Amino acid sequence: MHIIENNLEVVEYENLLLPISIKIRELIQYKNKRALCHWHDDIEIIKILSGSMNFYINGEIFHLIKDDILIVNSKQIHYGYEYNHDDCKFICLMVNPSVLKINKAMYQEYVIPIIENNGLLAWCLKNNEGKQLDRILFALIDWQEKSCRAKEWKLLSLVYDLWYQIYNLIDNDKNLNLIKDDTSDDVNIFKQMVIFIYQNYKKAIILQDVAKSGNVGKSKCYELFKRYVNKTPNDFVNLYRLEKSKILLKNEDLSITEVALECGFNSGSYYAELFKKYNGCTPRNFRKYKK
Repeated sequence: MHIIENNLEVVEYENLLLPISIKIRELIQYKNKRALCHWHDDIEIIKILSGSMNFYINGEIFHLIKDDILIVNSKQIHYGYEYNHDDCKFICLMVNPSVLKINKAMYQEYVIPIIENNGLLAWCLKNNEGKQLDRILFALIDWQEKSCRAKEWKLLSLVYDLWYQIYNLIDNDKNLNLIKDDTSDDVNIFKQMVIFIYQNYKKAIILQDVAKSGNVGKSKCYELFKRYVNKTPNDFVNLYRLEKSKILLKNEDLSITEVALECGFNSGSYYAELFKKYNGCTPRNFRKYKK
């Protein structure tokens, strides 16, 4: 998981000429087999290769098993995590909608109505319903690994084929589990509070500040964090600070205490205590292992 800036995850694309990313990942690569809560402009497609996992989207939880495909719409709050201590191997494809903007009229007709539909969280394909998507996903992996010149054109053609298949699935609404969100106002409030945390994590933050950023009371603020990320606002702040600190730990010119203070912690000792609790090692050892 890449570090989140402001309200969006920073997606790193393998090819600078084409804003798509496709990787084979395993949950065991994530701390406690759980990704960070995030959202981004990109449409995300998850294909389960082996094992299983739960996938959280705006309060909805999906249990995904081998051969399932989950398509997550743009700007949805989501993360994957382990189910029953199982590991999971999966394909993760990220497609930035800007890839589909070559023809403005077609983009307005076939893309905007989907990615700007606040009520459409995701769509899930089970029992081998996504065979056409399978073909494209594996072709994308194959072409992404090639070193031939101008391969971007082939990748682009596969992305357009992918969108054709996705659009028809939604348009026909056949054999499709559409998930619609009736709480978009709460989602937007939650996002505003998370943005506030991302922008102010270096400062002292109290519950009242977070609630005010979403124009809600403290009890509503607490309820939304528990609903969407199953954490208290304070825990969420600390976890984000810890993630940011991992970047600074790579700079050996900074002491552990300086890293702690730069990330909003009051003291080096409290920072070290929390770091070990959530990461299983001290900041000093983390710095040593990441050299």
